Amino acid sequence: MTLIRGIIFLYLFSSVKTLGDLEVGDRCGPRNERRCTLVTNCPEAVEKLKQKQKPGLETCGFQGQLEIVCCSNKGEQTPKIPVRNSVAACERYSKGYTIDLKPFIIKGENVSLGEFPYMAAVGYPGNANGETTWECGGMLISERFVLTAAHCTVRVDSKLPSMVRLGKIDLLGDLDNVTGQDIPVEEVIVHPEYHHLRKLNDIALLRLARSAEFNDNVKAVCLNTRQEIRSGLIVLGWGVIDTETEERSRFLQKAFVEPYDLNKCNQTFLDSPSKTAIYDKQLCALSKAAVRSDTCQGDSGGPIQIQNTRDTEITRKLPWSSWG
Repeated sequence: MTLIRGIIFLYLFSSVKTLGDLEVGDRCGPRNERRCTLVTNCPEAVEKLKQKQKPGLETCGFQGQLEIVCCSNKGEQTPKIPVRNSVAACERYSKGYTIDLKPFIIKGENVSLGEFPYMAAVGYPGNANGETTWECGGMLISERFVLTAAHCTVRVDSKLPSMVRLGKIDLLGDLDNVTGQDIPVEEVIVHPEYHHLRKLNDIALLRLARSAEFNDNVKAVCLNTRQEIRSGLIVLGWGVIDTETEERSRFLQKAFVEPYDLNKCNQTFLDSPSKTAIYDKQLCALSKAAVRSDTCQGDSGGPIQIQNTRDTEITRKLPWSSWG
């Protein structure tokens, strides 16, 4: 134990190269041929430090007080780390794919075509005219699945999502000059522990009747697997833009929000007529600008997400916009 502590202490003061906020198991190195590994589990680092040499390895980040280093992945030097399905899918979908996010205006603004190619509109059986009504949002997470909010599938009118529209930013017309993909919903899968009053586990999957065809305007998103929620969050939706007239936006809109302290958020909601509480597994976020932006009716099921600073990955999706 004393040796390991000495190694850690020496390494903390010998490493000068930093990769940024990466975690154990993330790929690193010039060609992503290495893995981020705890310094105590990296044989090449331990061996060099035993010889009182500087390892010269790049720093991925920290896990508590332990440094995470960019360790060789050759042979049996680094133990194999189980990779979550979502992480493996993210690497697969990210190949040759980057997103050019445009500058944000704090108050909701229309997005650009292809800026958020994983956004999905969730539709319900026809209105009086027999047309599909688009009342919720979702995120394409694979060729056959869209992630949305459970309360978009468990409704007072008992209507279930029947259609998903992909690849469009103009939901009701052709001003975006693209043909979207309308795919029927084959199956609705609601979280078994969804609690509609407390809004707990407010998550559902929509299995599509056929695979989405990926192109410049239709892509899958990366699901976030990291615990820390940083600032700079993005919300998306086609929801209500005028609460008095209940006018909905026909164009996909984006806004910029920040994480908000749960205790303060709870006080605000408990003082409201709904007396709704926020739980520690939920996220509270709002705009800090003078002109506030937020989600509204019709934005349910859409994402709250953070832009990944690594060029090789798609924007990571955080827990979706459930209610507010």
